[in-house]
Amino acid sequence: MSGAVLITFCVLVVLTGQSVGQNVAVQQSIDWANEQFKIAQVVAQGKLPNVAEAQNDAKDQLDTLKLALSHCEAELKSTQNVDLHKTCVKAVFAGFYTALDRLAAEHWPIYGATSGASRIGFFC
Repeated sequence: MSGAVLITFCVLVVLTGQSVGQNVAVQQSIDWANEQFKIAQVVAQGKLPNVAEAQNDAKDQLDTLKLALSHCEAELKSTQNVDLHKTCVKAVFAGFYTALDRLAAEHWPIYGATSGASRIGFFC
């Protein structure tokens, strides 16, 4: 092998290795966001009354959350910036939990009858 071919081969190996490392970080960030979404599903379904109207409202909120997360993911895939993705996801979830807290306030009209510990706002 000539020196030029060997150098070219080494450069390609290094570039490929960096690309694979970036793809792993990107996939880990996507997996982290998906785990956060699963947690949000449990919280949304558990913190609202088990009546059709409240659960439908929770589903609508989760659909909106999923759409917002898809925008964060698209930005991640185009920029490969994991830090920006995590910031985007955290901001989206902050908005989601605030909206869910307000929704819970609408669906749980009698707070005096309970301790209020089930209200999301006490934990955020």
